[in-house]
Amino acid sequence: MGTKGSYTGNGTPASKQLQHNITQWLDALAGSGPGTPPTQLNADQLAPALDLFRRSGGHADGPGGGAGGAPGDAGGRTGGGAQRTVAQSSRTAGRAAAAAYAYRTGNEQALQELGLDYAELQAVADDPIDWARRIVEAACGPLADGTIEDEERRFVASEVAQWVLEAGTDSTPPNPEEVVRETLALTISEAILGEAASKMNDGSRPAWATADGERQIRETARALVDRAPLTITGPSTAEITRAVEEGIETMRSIWMEP
Repeated sequence: MGTKGSYTGNGTPASKQLQHNITQWLDALAGSGPGTPPTQLNADQLAPALDLFRRSGGHADGPGGGAGGAPGDAGGRTGGGAQRTVAQSSRTAGRAAAAAYAYRTGNEQALQELGLDYAELQAVADDPIDWARRIVEAACGPLADGTIEDEERRFVASEVAQWVLEAGTDSTPPNPEEVVRETLALTISEAILGEAASKMNDGSRPAWATADGERQIRETARALVDRAPLTITGPSTAEITRAVEEGIETMRSIWMEP
């Protein structure tokens, strides 16, 4: 992700609060001595991430188209950062999840609706990079490379597809609720890691602390998602995409609204 390493956040109160929470926690983690229980990240510390996704009306169904401010935060946008919306993020991640699920369950019609061919995917199944690339292209459409949000959506789509392909057992794929919860967790954790990347990788902490920090952020994002009530009506593209979008909105209403 070429631009991610130098990205310093989108300047919103949510981004600043998130960076503040994570750097304070990482400093405590890095400062813990040998034999000291590791400092655990609390799910509520990641709640500001939900406000990184702007609301946009309506459900997404096709390609295209909490906490207060950190100390010293005057509020408002400083500009130039990632422009995430609930609809855009849920659309691409949800379509990737649905495509991978359709492949995993042999649903050729659902794949055709996404512009994918089951036999062609089977033919490249031994090449996970090519397999994932086809899923990502079907899910994301002609996203331009170069912006944080475009890179992030492509990365999440790829990670979601790989997870759906590999989760469960050969005879028992993950169920639709598991797919939606993992899709939400990956969408949220990648937004968090993107906003906090520059502060997490500024060289002020040992490498082990940064690596453990990334691991805990992903795990804690899953814990945050696990606490949310979700409604999943089925495994179709529209149903999974809608469930992801409504999941983000539900989580926002729980943790971000007074």
